[in-house]
Amino acid sequence: MAGLFALGFALAASIGLGGFEKEVSMTSMDYFYFSLINVTTLGLGDIYPTGHLRVVAGVESLTGFLLISCSAQYVYKLMSKQET
Repeated sequence: MAGLFALGFALAASIGLGGFEKEVSMTSMDYFYFSLINVTTLGLGDIYPTGHLRVVAGVESLTGFLLISCSAQYVYKLMSKQET
């Protein structure tokens, strides 16, 4: 999931939809790092998007939150079934 969003961020930045405030250029590892921090909703803030990429980052955070919530609910239901 984070890898796909990282690829999307790199593609969107290359066509001029926004950028990132960090250094002059971002490597593929920087895109993946930002995406991984963002999808886990940790949000360290050392790299942050500008322009239209802010919307994509918000969608990624929401997606990560929903995936974590659904996974937790699934595990809870599995554990509850084993107890009864």
